[in-house]
Amino acid sequence: MRLKPLMVSTLLLTIYGLMFMAYYYRTGSEVYLAFSLFALALAYGTGKENRTAVKIALVFAGLEFLMALFYLMSGALLYAVDAAMSFFIIHDIMSYIGKVYREEKEETPEQL
Repeated sequence: MRLKPLMVSTLLLTIYGLMFMAYYYRTGSEVYLAFSLFALALAYGTGKENRTAVKIALVFAGLEFLMALFYLMSGALLYAVDAAMSFFIIHDIMSYIGKVYREEKEETPEQL
């Protein structure tokens, strides 16, 4: 079974948005609401294969992965799920970028 491009990252960004929304309802902090809307907007943009949204999602997932690794090193083992989700988002986006690069390289003739 082959998935459409960026389907995994779209799904995981949507899950991030829903998790941040749950944190917002639990704590009442508007920061979680802002991150929830940001993650859902990124999920929509990656689903539509918008290049700007894909780049921003890659940076967001990279920072999220770095922070999850810091929490893992401090002993919070539940952040392993967060790190795994970020890793899969990064992997999906990087494979999409490689595929797009190969397609664009084939379309443009080499110039001497």
